[in-house]
Amino acid sequence: MRIRHAVFAGVTAAALALLPATAFAAQGVDEGPEKPKGTKFSVAQKTVEAGGTFTAQGRCVISKKFVIVAPEGFKQISDKSVVRGGGIDVKLTFRVQPGVKPGEHWVTMLCDTVEPSALVKVVPATKKEPVKKQVSKVPAGAPQTGGGPVDEPASAGWLIAGLAGAGVAGAGGVVLMRRRPASRS
Repeated sequence: MRIRHAVFAGVTAAALALLPATAFAAQGVDEGPEKPKGTKFSVAQKTVEAGGTFTAQGRCVISKKFVIVAPEGFKQISDKSVVRGGGIDVKLTFRVQPGVKPGEHWVTMLCDTVEPSALVKVVPATKKEPVKKQVSKVPAGAPQTGGGPVDEPASAGWLIAGLAGAGVAGAGGVVLMRRRPASRS
């Protein structure tokens, strides 16, 4: 009967010791509320070939409306702007039409009584040769690469370590309970 109590006490102690660690691992880190930032504007690609695309991005803090003034021949093809944190995060993609003259062109964002601008340099389009295949025969089917390590969540590692610790504690309790009667005789 004493052995069962020792094993139960060891398992319970190990589980209670691991409870805060597994709760923290599953919860994650809270970064707090996002702080609003100032109005800004830029382009991701400073140099673009005629016929190519570029992304204009920025942030309007006060208003949730903005206007992008782009030169003639710059066509907006997508708008992934998002209202967030008391303002709007601007993200627009433009295509430079093939007939646009090479040179420097200004793209301006009108927002918050501020007019930040970004410079885009258009270069002539280069002729691209077709890409040749590197191999003449392409293998069919899924690649046979073998097994690799499996990603496990951090809490699973703590759980395994806790169970191992509980087993060691329980085994230690069993050994101690069995040794006591032997030392009394």
